[in-house]
Amino acid sequence: MKRTALYDEHVRLGARMTEFGGWEMPVMYDSIVKEHMAVREHAGIFDVSHMGDLYLRGRDAGKFLSRLTTGNFERMDVGDAKYAHVLNEEGKIKDDVIAYRISEDEYLCIPNAGPTPMIEQWFESHMEGFDVKMENHTDNLVCIAFQGPDARKIMEDISPEAAEVKFFKSKWVDLGLKKMERGGFQGLFSEKSLVSGTGYTGEDGFEIIALGGQGVELWNRLREKGARPCGLGARDTLRLEKGFWLSGQDFNEDRTTLETGWDFIIEWDHDFIGRKALEEQKERGDHDRWMGIILEKGIPRHGSLVYRNGEEIGVVTSGTKSPVLGKGIAMAYLKRESAKKGESVLVDIRGRMAEGVLTKPPFV
Repeated sequence: MKRTALYDEHVRLGARMTEFGGWEMPVMYDSIVKEHMAVREHAGIFDVSHMGDLYLRGRDAGKFLSRLTTGNFERMDVGDAKYAHVLNEEGKIKDDVIAYRISEDEYLCIPNAGPTPMIEQWFESHMEGFDVKMENHTDNLVCIAFQGPDARKIMEDISPEAAEVKFFKSKWVDLGLKKMERGGFQGLFSEKSLVSGTGYTGEDGFEIIALGGQGVELWNRLREKGARPCGLGARDTLRLEKGFWLSGQDFNEDRTTLETGWDFIIEWDHDFIGRKALEEQKERGDHDRWMGIILEKGIPRHGSLVYRNGEEIGVVTSGTKSPVLGKGIAMAYLKRESAKKGESVLVDIRGRMAEGVLTKPPFV
């Protein structure tokens, strides 16, 4: 398994380590619930350096990303960030990504950890005809997610300039980290870090990308200011409360953007791989519908079947016990005609039927 530049810090802090996407990562330090609530009520930090870092440069870099995703990256301003889906020809989601436009002809695209090699290969196989080059810098950089209602106040104490970065915007900021000489793309980080107003918890905050050798200093500076180290366990429960998907679990090249219900991220003003399939599916209108389920008792899990009036209507893709609600919550793809907010359903949890109510996430 791969290890991030913060691995030794995680071990020193007593983290329980686990495999995730080919990386050895902290699942928790003390308690998933305590770490979860720290982010909801104060501020937490996550090592998300396992996420991919694909650097794209060239006159057609924006045009290329637009062709490969549901987003129109040519329309972005420098400093903008955009969330989009990478689709196959059938319109099904290979992965979801965030990309930053860091200059007129440069973008940094962030795929998920496990799919990064696949996305890199997919991009490479479609580069013909585009003036674009790609470099994978996943192993050279760290990314720390800094989230919670107090995150911006803490960031003001570290860097007022960084604290001004808004939602889905990014900015190069000197955070006072030790200088490291690097060439090429990494040289951009020798004096500054890329601070963005993005995250996966539904709380205000930032994601900070820096050189690997600066990671421990940045991590400990945030800890000293009061941010609590959090593992992937809390990251999973936090994202689920907000109705965010987990790549490879909530979709695995088996669902389309329309089925996820987030069709608002599809920018129809450009051509992209999978567009024709989405247009045909949209016209038919017979695709499954993504919904949330709240249970009074029981904890649903991935693979739990959902029933209504004795008929199987779908399957849970993500489920947990919400630390905020104190109830079981789930996300599921359901037959369209049965997926109506407020309707009662039964969820099969290891052979026991648990009553639930359909809702539209977020749950919190």
